[in-house]
Amino acid sequence: MKQYSEYLHQVANIFTQRDYLQLHKELQARYDQQRMDALLSGHPGWSVVQGETACAMMLYRNWCFSKSAAENARQFKTLATEIEVNYIESDECFWTQENVTRTMEIATQVYDLSHSIFQNQHCFIFLMPASHQTEDSFCRYFKTTQGHACVDIYLTVPHTDQTATPQSILLHELGHCVNLALTGDLEKLPEDFQLLTSLIGMKQPDCDLKEFFAHCFAMSLLIEPELQKDDPFCNVLQKDKQLFRIYFQFKIDRLKWPAPMCGSFSFTVGQAKSSSPVHTIHKGG
Repeated sequence: MKQYSEYLHQVANIFTQRDYLQLHKELQARYDQQRMDALLSGHPGWSVVQGETACAMMLYRNWCFSKSAAENARQFKTLATEIEVNYIESDECFWTQENVTRTMEIATQVYDLSHSIFQNQHCFIFLMPASHQTEDSFCRYFKTTQGHACVDIYLTVPHTDQTATPQSILLHELGHCVNLALTGDLEKLPEDFQLLTSLIGMKQPDCDLKEFFAHCFAMSLLIEPELQKDDPFCNVLQKDKQLFRIYFQFKIDRLKWPAPMCGSFSFTVGQAKSSSPVHTIHKGG
């Protein structure tokens, strides 16, 4: 990360507008190739990136190309400073591309992410070789110059939650992406979510309800046989996790339907007993 921030500072000090234009074209081409590779791999809505590719796509996502060389330089310096202030390099190998990709493949098989959550956008999952000053991981929401809403997931080396597994952290952050797709606002929850948790008699913890929502989404996938060994939510009943699966399946399926067919989740008590860019960082983990 240190070399990356130094590179950004160096570019900001020496690049002309022609250099910025050429770099932007190169990044655009790499972005298009990433999307094509994802499409050919069967998951057009997301890509897992690390190393030099992650650095290139991180710059592409955080840079709104300007016709002014001074403005481009300002953005590069801002990103460099953010990296220097917020990230601490780590030698710990907490994330692997294979592990993260497999977990995303399972989530995609269950919820068809590319045609529901990531319909008109592409989500990058960045594997960062560093820890973050305050977060174990986070989502970054932004709008493109064309006005399209996008969200990326930044997976850093965790340092606050000692019980979480790589799979549970990733799925938690993916839960925030689901929340955004359902409500259009990371700070807002679906109206029927609290009804769900109250009907099954599950006490909501003192943490932010948005974080609880993301936990519930993670639990809805950690019941998959391949992921059960990575489930840190051992105190939650299996039948409750199954109900979370039903809830999220209902909500996510309706993202693929025309708007008039969308609706709120409902069930009887008896059933409940059965088993530019503008950036917003959503801090989670």
